[in-house]
Amino acid sequence: MPAAEQQGGLLINGEIIPVPGVSIIGAHDAAWAHLSPGDCRPRRLAGALVYPHLWQLHKTIADDPEIVLAGSGPAGGSRRTAEYWQGDPKHSGAHLVTGHDGETACLADLVLVEAYHATVSNLWAVGHETCELVGGKVYEAALHAAVRVCMTGCSKIGIQLQVPKLGSYKGHPHKRMLDGGRTVVGIVGHRDNTEDRGRWDPGDLLFEMLVAAGCEQFDLDAGEDLAAWRWRQQELNRNGHQLVVDGIPGRKTVAALKADGYVDGIWALGRSNYHGD
Repeated sequence: MPAAEQQGGLLINGEIIPVPGVSIIGAHDAAWAHLSPGDCRPRRLAGALVYPHLWQLHKTIADDPEIVLAGSGPAGGSRRTAEYWQGDPKHSGAHLVTGHDGETACLADLVLVEAYHATVSNLWAVGHETCELVGGKVYEAALHAAVRVCMTGCSKIGIQLQVPKLGSYKGHPHKRMLDGGRTVVGIVGHRDNTEDRGRWDPGDLLFEMLVAAGCEQFDLDAGEDLAAWRWRQQELNRNGHQLVVDGIPGRKTVAALKADGYVDGIWALGRSNYHGD
């Protein structure tokens, strides 16, 4: 089936959520679309479910520089990546893989399953790989589909649409990501919590596209996100909510925003629907 046709959806806390314009293959669609037991486990801490508050972007090769190829690439990239992880003796894999043609494989429930994709951030993060070719080449279809999947997935989970400030990556992880990003909410890269992969995992293009699509950007190391959210939580409390003013927009803050009319409880969406790019 061509990637442009709608199929399936993201598996989020047991519910199938379609992403307009993106074909999504899940375990309910194909036998290969799953993570091996050694590459994931239930997302729980001390017996309780942990909701993810990070969406972590990856590139499959992480070559440089980034070179955009026009149009749609060859089919089957998401399947090849999934099957590679299944046959790899190392315990690693991400929830999502977006192929060269934009078709995206959803290999596990984004909320209920902790995938082994980003070491110390695994418990709090959704992992999302985008396929590329050797030499940093990535197709437009893959980039646009990855952005749509990311925006929709974050919104439906309740992860605020915000990214590290463009240009703030200086070759090393952000300091607040070294503990896995416990106080960080939003969309980050694999490069943001490890020295192992560097700038091109996932590179800059996806973040630039996310900002163009409406995501906010904050300097994490300067705490710009914490300051902005403290003010927002104070404003919500003036409307009758009883939030802890800690600058971390967790599930109670999301619920308060939703009660005040924000779409999906996401600040960047305001009080009108997001229609995609």
